Amino acid sequence: MSEERIKKNLPSVSSKRVSEIRIILIGGREYSGQASSGKSSTGNIILGTNAFEVGKRTARSVKAEADVHGRRVTVVDTPGWWWHYSVENTPKFDRLEIMRSPTLCLPGPHAFLLVIPLDHRFSNDYRMALEEQLEYFSEHIWRHIIVLFSSIAPHEDRSVKDQLIKWPDLQMVLRKCQNRYHVLNINNRDDRIQVITLLEKIDEMVAQNNHSYLIINKSISVEDKKEKAKKERIKKRILAVKRQGVERPTHIKSEEQHLTDIHIVMVGALSGAKSSAGNLILGNEVFQVGDAGKTSCCEVSHAEVHGRMLTVVDTPGWFCKHPLESTPVLDKLEIRHSVYLSPPGPHAILLTVPIVTAFNKSIKIALEEHMGLLGKKVWSHTIVLFTWGDWLGETTIEERIEVEGEHLEWLMEQCGYRYHVFNSKQHTDSTQVTELLEKIDKMVMENNDCHYVPDEKINPSTELKLKLKKSKINMMKVRKQKDILQELLKERKNNLSDVRIVLLGAEGVGKSLSGNTILQNNFFEMTLEEAFKVQRRTRQCVMKQSKVEGCHVSVVDTPGWSTSNLENAKEILRSVQICSPGPHAFLLVLPLDKTFTKKSEQTVMELMSLFGEHAWRHTIIIFFGLWLKDRPVEQYIACEGEALQKLIKKCGNRYHVLTYLHIKSHVLNLLEMVEDMVTRNRGEYFTLENGGKKATSVFRWFTGKLLTEEEWNKREDELIERMLEAAVADLDQESKHPSARRKGSFGHVIPSMSGDSLYDTTSSVGAGILSPADKVSRWLRHPRNKALSSGYDTMSTASSFQELKPDSNKDIPLTQNHLSEMDTPKYTRNTRKQKHTRSFSI
Repeated sequence: MSEERIKKNLPSVSSKRVSEIRIILIGGREYSGQASSGKSSTGNIILGTNAFEVGKRTARSVKAEADVHGRRVTVVDTPGWWWHYSVENTPKFDRLEIMRSPTLCLPGPHAFLLVIPLDHRFSNDYRMALEEQLEYFSEHIWRHIIVLFSSIAPHEDRSVKDQLIKWPDLQMVLRKCQNRYHVLNINNRDDRIQVITLLEKIDEMVAQNNHSYLIINKSISVEDKKEKAKKERIKKRILAVKRQGVERPTHIKSEEQHLTDIHIVMVGALSGAKSSAGNLILGNEVFQVGDAGKTSCCEVSHAEVHGRMLTVVDTPGWFCKHPLESTPVLDKLEIRHSVYLSPPGPHAILLTVPIVTAFNKSIKIALEEHMGLLGKKVWSHTIVLFTWGDWLGETTIEERIEVEGEHLEWLMEQCGYRYHVFNSKQHTDSTQVTELLEKIDKMVMENNDCHYVPDEKINPSTELKLKLKKSKINMMKVRKQKDILQELLKERKNNLSDVRIVLLGAEGVGKSLSGNTILQNNFFEMTLEEAFKVQRRTRQCVMKQSKVEGCHVSVVDTPGWSTSNLENAKEILRSVQICSPGPHAFLLVLPLDKTFTKKSEQTVMELMSLFGEHAWRHTIIIFFGLWLKDRPVEQYIACEGEALQKLIKKCGNRYHVLTYLHIKSHVLNLLEMVEDMVTRNRGEYFTLENGGKKATSVFRWFTGKLLTEEEWNKREDELIERMLEAAVADLDQESKHPSARRKGSFGHVIPSMSGDSLYDTTSSVGAGILSPADKVSRWLRHPRNKALSSGYDTMSTASSFQELKPDSNKDIPLTQNHLSEMDTPKYTRNTRKQKHTRSFSI
């Protein structure tokens, strides 16, 4: 577009035009899509030149200048941070480069352009991280900020309004900078009007700031003066590493030795690109990567690479900031097991450390503890593999090590300064693999050509096999009991058209995400703790509703409790009132990515005690997350041990797995489980009254003994429990003696609850109208099932009852006349308000 045409289309120019403008570009990167904000492209559009390299990450703060429509414009491009990373988790090198940027446009910048891609998410954790990053400049920085929405296509004004409606935290950011924003199409360099309009907005902001620029923090200038001394140390470090490659220990032969068969074990924290690195080494996509590709168990793969036969073992990762005690037992067993999967043992342990993350104290502690699983001597066989190599840009890994500080320096000392950098985006660069193999050759020679042999005496694979076998038995038991229970109670079952659910759980376990999964919509704000995301917690009970396959489902999300003390108890208790008249189910959410300790059990018990012992009859455990991938949850349960198994038993062996992938079949199976539980609870929902108050209806045995309805139901439940335990007794026996199947093994027909298909209908009382308890009791007493019920007290007394009037206060024994009147039922029991007629056996 010509200069003349531009002038015709320009808006009115301010009389207080700034002749020299100094601009700093800041912004983040989207972790999930790894998408940049478009800072470098924005700088090029403003300057009208290709001053900044596009398509490659800006690793240092870079300055460029140009004359733009009669002004001298200076633009400084800065490294981007992950939007969801706090300052604590941003690499120190990146932080220092961002803070150094004002020194490149002295005496100071007029404007900070906060570059945010149009139509991208901007959540609470993004805003909080942004505020942390900016507060290091100056408390007055918001006076100098304009939000610049970068667009890759023509836009409408409505686009910005829609974005603000969708993301309230973005509205908060705009308010802090007095609603200053501009939209720039970074794919249209010919449109110079959008640039001149931006410069005019900067003019207006400068005028509002009394024509001043931002005064930089003194500490930033001090840091800049230390640069020379730091660069000298970096040079020395690089020379030392090069010298280490040339010099060889005296016991190593001078001629080069290349291993033809190399065994490698990959270890590292989650999101460390461990599996991607394994794929790069093998030259093939053998290990799954991405959100759904979390390594849940050790995987072994082989390939011939550059004339060598390579065996690579991928292992489960750990949360980089979580101590060893938080890691699931199953994962710890798998990590220990990894060094036994490539006999006689691995030549090298490759410890992946992502460059994109600060290596702080908590990460160092977690890494040290998890590496301890492999034995004390593991460090002599370890090479640190720095991943996300593209993050380096034009910088070196030695610069990063120097700046990061004491914790990364400790890691270098532990592994004898053996390290290598991988850029998984450069699949065609074979030199990075060959150089790694050469470093492995050198390390093996230093270790006298020895494989790594762990120092533990017992192979963990034995323990792992026993745990997995136990999980298989438990899975069979739970499924068999579920089938039996469904058959026993099928006559009672009514499909629920209205289901009320309360979510319970600790902070950050995924309650809100579980609610979204159940309702098949994003009603609740995400609170799952992932990577370094700053989470907004649920502080008050919130109920959301939706139709799920024709069923009206109400879900109440509750505040999470702390593992150290139970907080928000009053608010959690209020959840029962919110879904009046009461919930059908409590869903107790437990994360699959953490271990379940004795302390966890105590905290859960404390929480559930708020509702009373009766609440357990209405509780289902929800295991949340993708941590297990395709592994059955029973493996996690078997490995976690007694504390979790006791809790599951307390809930009547009711548990279910949910993920945040919104898989409809998972939700339907859960709702079916809720229906089965409600059926077993005789159609009742939970209220605080029925949780602690005794039933008012009183029933009399023909023996003269008075029973409340609550006591009567308890006796029936006890008998059903006996049958369920007896039915799986053979599985326990078989697990102890696999070669000998028990003679009394359960293989018999489940008694029908219809009342006319039992083999024993000779009772003189109530024949043909037997309750579930009667049928179970007779089933247990039958000769072919007697072995299963051995040790249980199954008396053969059959009895009936009738409802007494509320004002009856006399003990009147039931006569034969009373019994004959009860032979034919007048009512069936569907609600607590109806009359009851049933027989019972104990």
